[in-house]
Amino acid sequence: MKSTDKFFAAIFVFSTIFFSCAKDSSQDSVDAILIEKKSSAHKWFALNKDGYQEVDAPQRASAVLKKPWTEALRISCMGQSTEKSPLDISQGGAPRIYALTNRLGIIVMSQDAIKVFKDPQFFDERTADKLVFMNGSPIYSVYRNSYFNEKISSRQPFRPFLIQFTADSGVYFPILTYENLSLPQNSEVNDFCWDGKEWFCSIKNYTQTETNFSYLKFRPETALLSISPEKNLIAIQKSSEDEFRAVRRPKDFSAAPARVKNLLKSLPADFDFYAECKDAGGATARQFIHSKINDPNSIARAIVQISGTWIAALFEDGTLYLNGALYANKILNKSKNLALRLPKMPEGYKYTDFGISGATLFAAWEQTDFYETGRAGFFQVDLKPILYKDAE
Repeated sequence: MKSTDKFFAAIFVFSTIFFSCAKDSSQDSVDAILIEKKSSAHKWFALNKDGYQEVDAPQRASAVLKKPWTEALRISCMGQSTEKSPLDISQGGAPRIYALTNRLGIIVMSQDAIKVFKDPQFFDERTADKLVFMNGSPIYSVYRNSYFNEKISSRQPFRPFLIQFTADSGVYFPILTYENLSLPQNSEVNDFCWDGKEWFCSIKNYTQTETNFSYLKFRPETALLSISPEKNLIAIQKSSEDEFRAVRRPKDFSAAPARVKNLLKSLPADFDFYAECKDAGGATARQFIHSKINDPNSIARAIVQISGTWIAALFEDGTLYLNGALYANKILNKSKNLALRLPKMPEGYKYTDFGISGATLFAAWEQTDFYETGRAGFFQVDLKPILYKDAE
């Protein structure tokens, strides 16, 4: 995948001190801040079977056996909550970040604390992915990759598809099952999209001799969070590959929200990138592509988090664009865009997702080799002394 190193170096000028700003009088310029590799303001953490541990650097974490990404211990996605935390995890009450961690559980992060909620029942043997929010509650899907994971040994009266997590109690429970969707045992919902109103699912059907796909869509006839595995209160319709692809296909960047286009307006016109845009407490991420290649897998990728008072975009090399006011803080840089450069990752490592609680940034990272993942973890940095230095 193309790195953003070259375009970032061409646009911005950095000093060797902790941070500096490079001013430009052009309309699309941004102020640039470089976060040094080592500082008391930030920490590195590596994932392990019990949760996480602090490390000096990603490459110094304990070596792990590389596995296909669907089977590896990694943060598969992160989501911003719009709710203030009532837990001891966030005594300051800043909105929480939910890091859905494959083969482990959910790590709830805030500017005050980090807490791991493990659940072997739903994580040990299944792939956890695609975190969304409904009425403020985080929901995610679980499935089995039939190519790398031949069977699930645990026996349950039902097969879960969507799981709800409640941080207040630390409890996971299924809200939608394969039985609710009338799906047979030899099927897996390998992808889905929720646009805030309707759910679209791609189902992989497999036998010993062949694999094929089918598609469905549904709108719950009652609140999804009130559906139990034993009751089928869903009006299911057949869908098609064309309809599903149309829902999941990235739109041209010209159709992106105005706040997203404004945030990334300083990028060169010929720079190819793909943006996955998430609304805090929202539905499936919207996807936009700025490229003639029209292939998200061969160009630079950015995760965009859209909150009520701020918007930020993180590229895999650590280039972070930011605009607005962080929670309980004033507007940054007179409403002009800022560009931060997180510490450069070693060869074979990348940043994959992020969230901001209060003035604390958490960014997931992992070691990748084609379809396999090795070490994985997250980076934590207090942005207040960097962005609000003059406000003290």
